[in-house]
Formats: sequence, C-alpha cells, structure tokens
Amino acid sequence: MMFTAKRKAFLEELPAVVEEAVKTYGVRLRRIEIEEDEKGCYTVLITYDSEFRP
Repeated sequence: MMFTAKRKAFLEELPAVVEEAVKTYGVRLRRIEIEEDEKGCYTVLITYDSEFRP
C-alpha cells in the first residue's frame, strides 16, 4: 500500500526536508513532489510504500 506524507517548508528548508525523507523511507521512497503556493511556501508530498508487518 502507498502512503503520502505532506510537509510544509520554505525554499531554504527544502534540502533538509528531502534529505530527511530519503533517510526515513530509504528504499520504500517512491516519489517526492514539490509544489509552491502563492505565498512562496512549498508543500512537499512524499510518497512511499508501507511496511508489511504480520
């Protein structure tokens, strides 16, 4: 199952947000989308596979 996490950030914070996503989700990471709003703030959508736990 795929999940999407949403983070808000300013331009100077984007590298740290992306780095955190890569470290947190590793090989489960599927996609990172970055969208800018009218106020200059960015929304980072992080899509990843869920872990299966029996």
